[in-house]
Amino acid sequence: MSRAEKFRLHELRPVQFVLYVLLRSIVMVLSMFPYSMAPAIARVLGGLIRGIDRKHVRIAIKNLEKSENVCPSEQIPGFIVRVYEHIALGFVEMLMTPRMIERRELMSHVTLKNFELLAGYQKEGKGVILTIGHQGNWEMCGLVVLLAGYRLNVLARPIDNPWIDRYLNRFRTLTGQRVMSRDRALGEMIRVLQNNGLLVIQMDQDARQSGVYVNFFGRPASTHRSPAVLSLKYGAPIVPVNVYREGTQHRVIATEPIYPDAFRDHPDATKALTQAFSDRFEEFVRQHPEQWFWIHDRWKTAERTARNATEALV
Repeated sequence: MSRAEKFRLHELRPVQFVLYVLLRSIVMVLSMFPYSMAPAIARVLGGLIRGIDRKHVRIAIKNLEKSENVCPSEQIPGFIVRVYEHIALGFVEMLMTPRMIERRELMSHVTLKNFELLAGYQKEGKGVILTIGHQGNWEMCGLVVLLAGYRLNVLARPIDNPWIDRYLNRFRTLTGQRVMSRDRALGEMIRVLQNNGLLVIQMDQDARQSGVYVNFFGRPASTHRSPAVLSLKYGAPIVPVNVYREGTQHRVIATEPIYPDAFRDHPDATKALTQAFSDRFEEFVRQHPEQWFWIHDRWKTAERTARNATEALV
């Protein structure tokens, strides 16, 4: 049986509907608890997920062992416990968010910094590209940015489960966020920039064979080239956004813009600009390493390419 034909239980429509009902049931239960209970719930949930999800625990161990100056080997097990607790906390907070919006509580938990500068960048009429990653509680913080009056156009990959995908998109658009599917995104991204809008792109997932290889934590990683390509073509500055939590508070910081003109004379301008915003994101992760998505196989394409090249030489 080929990889494409491999049976996947979670792709069956009845199973997908059961998972959707389960999610809605969890939301209903969580709505009975105050936001202050989220960390305690997340500790229990994170432990359960970590115990079941052995595949991604192994991926996290590999990522941490191979990444420069992140975590000593003997401390990796405890580090991964905190990673899963953070992921679970983000999930719990996300499911509590609709009620927090209704009660007008959400804004008090998130602090925005430097977002007022975006209007200045937009005066050039070329739009702004905001690069973010799977760091902190990016979903909840995105809603607060919208509540503060900044209209965001966000690129997102559709979830395989259609019921959950529709439910999540209703959550994402509660405050006016526009979600664009990755499947047909290029034309929409161009229109956002041509209309001088704010385009948000998550740039920290493995981009497979379509990506450009840049250094990330001391080794090559296939990285999405679209922020650099669009910036160079349309002149839009790239503003890397740092998202992290401090206790019960969340910080969202729009950092210094990266302008494409500084890279146009480079022999490979796309790669150089991609390396620049990847370096900025690595700085963010190093500040709060346990708040990043270490369970994602970020370097798998680069590792596979290197392995195939070695095998070909042998």
